[in-house]
Amino acid sequence: MLINKTTQYRVHGMDCAQEVSLLRSRLSRVNGVRDLRFDVVQARMDVEYSSEKTSPEEIESAVASIGMRCEKWTRAVNPGAKSSRIDHAVIYTWGSGLALACGMALEAWASGDLVHAVLVHEHSGHHLPLPVQICFWAAICAGAIPAFPKAWAALRALRADMNLLVLLSVAGASILGEWTEAATLSFLFALAGRMEHWSMVRARDAIARLLAVAPPEASVIHGSHEHRVAVETIRVGARVRVRAGERIPADGKVVEGVSFVNQALITGESVAVEKRPGEEVFAGTINESGTLDVETSREAADSTLARMIRMVEESHSRRAPSEQIVERFTRYYTPAVLLLALCVSTLPPLWKGGGWNEWFYQGMVVLLIACPCALVISTPVSIVAALTSAARHGVLLKGGTFLEEAAQLRVLVLGRAGVLTRGLPETADQRMLNEGEVQEIRNWQAWKGEQGVDWPLTPRTLRESGAQGSVLGSVGDIARNGWTAAVKEESGGLLLEAHCDAPRRGAGDVLRQLRQRGIERVLVLTGDPCEAGRAAAAAAGISEVESDLYPMEKAERVRELRRLYGHVAMVADGLTDAEALAEANLGITIGNQGTDMARETADGVLMTNDLGRMVFLVDHARRTLRVIKGNILFALGAKLLFLAAAMAGLATLWMAVAADMGATFLVTLNGLRLLRSKPHPME
Repeated sequence: MLINKTTQYRVHGMDCAQEVSLLRSRLSRVNGVRDLRFDVVQARMDVEYSSEKTSPEEIESAVASIGMRCEKWTRAVNPGAKSSRIDHAVIYTWGSGLALACGMALEAWASGDLVHAVLVHEHSGHHLPLPVQICFWAAICAGAIPAFPKAWAALRALRADMNLLVLLSVAGASILGEWTEAATLSFLFALAGRMEHWSMVRARDAIARLLAVAPPEASVIHGSHEHRVAVETIRVGARVRVRAGERIPADGKVVEGVSFVNQALITGESVAVEKRPGEEVFAGTINESGTLDVETSREAADSTLARMIRMVEESHSRRAPSEQIVERFTRYYTPAVLLLALCVSTLPPLWKGGGWNEWFYQGMVVLLIACPCALVISTPVSIVAALTSAARHGVLLKGGTFLEEAAQLRVLVLGRAGVLTRGLPETADQRMLNEGEVQEIRNWQAWKGEQGVDWPLTPRTLRESGAQGSVLGSVGDIARNGWTAAVKEESGGLLLEAHCDAPRRGAGDVLRQLRQRGIERVLVLTGDPCEAGRAAAAAAGISEVESDLYPMEKAERVRELRRLYGHVAMVADGLTDAEALAEANLGITIGNQGTDMARETADGVLMTNDLGRMVFLVDHARRTLRVIKGNILFALGAKLLFLAAAMAGLATLWMAVAADMGATFLVTLNGLRLLRSKPHPME
């Protein structure tokens, strides 16, 4: 019986989808490899393989054969730290640049006219002094070395990627004797590779800074003593002491002390919150003033921070629709461009006769212009930057797909408790029951067969038990206010209490702003009695309310809205909302109070109880979509413009460099701007 194993690797040099394609093509030929999964953002590769047929050493060797390097996966815990390993690609890149600069300086000294020597291409070879040629050859070779293994692997797999296209262009320019252009092209492509790597490092560091915040050790109190222990060994119920300036090591409740705690990491709130005994605190947050003793309620692996880490990590393996579209497009685009370059090189001279060198040169220009670097990197960099920025501000999404859904919302469905209300029942009124009312309650208690009186009490259940009179009327009045009733045993008799779930402050303003942003319908779906649902909805200015719904009925209603409108979001936090959250295009739960089932089912989490984060999410998602579309249109527009010039025989390799490397540089910087997104001022 064959046993499959799964090993995770960190792949150095995997910075875009083209390299993923190369890895998939190469490793799929390794005997025993069953499945491959990739996370470009974290440079992680999961390999499922038969341990009887292959080994980790063979997998690492296969990766090395295409110019990349892999090692067993470990979580990065020191963002921004420089690796002790020498980055040979950087050495080759700067070596190529130095050789190019020396060659240009020598050529300028020999010819006396650098501008003419650089820009004029005669296709018969410039008569360059030997030292100049040596410098240019050194620049060509140094710049091409990092790309050569990938280009060779792509050629063997009959898969045209950007490395192969660029090296073919460099070889063509060298054959034509355009040494300056060939050397410049080789250097700039190597530099573009370093830029692409730098953009991914920026994104990875941003994620690492977001996540690498849990302290490795904590002070655990045993009797009158404190012991420093590893955080992962702390069990539920342990008492830990957190002094001013320290990070809280685990989720729990304050049992002693008063202090202000900075919860920006978890909730996105910029102002520290005062914590007193009985109040909840979260792992990774900062104790800013006094000393707190905390009783832990979750182990480190199950803390709010740990769940955040898992969500952020998983979000990068769920690709957005725009990423998938671009990848499918480049799958056909690159071979089509190869065919176009062949046609440009051969058809005009065959048709007109002669001019082979000129049109061969233009064919090389077409190859370079057509490199899909800018297209390939335009979307993932933007998505990663946007997801990371959203997480910084207390909005976690499980992938780029849901970010794009947030940008297209038309309908918002809300739960009641914990969304439109605070989710914390408060006593609104109370009075002692008289003898007749006590007997009515006893009748209801006997009818229910219970030892105690549960709440909520409703007029319907009391009526079904045969209760009549003033207690029934009182409970009816309570229900009409949207409150619930409870009965408590007191020394003097029975106490009737009215409990209200206070409306969430600012909910009406949030919903007004969402409507201004084009949300067509806002409605409430709740399993609570109709009076409670209407009261909460009215406080938030919502006219559409459906109450007394079972979980399946909520899910069916959301399914119907999806059929009518296409893009529906639901914000809820209860166990009974899980099925409806799963049916919505975008299911959002409230992180601090939502049930575990709701969090697992939802596509995103608002880490603060502030519904205003929905305004930030919609604005942020729409900005992200604009950046992605702008990047794609710019990359395609630049290429089409220069392709037209090449078809007309007017383009040069310098133009090709501007179209490819320049576009890649600009879309990368444009995508990284999303790291600086800020919440809406209302928050």
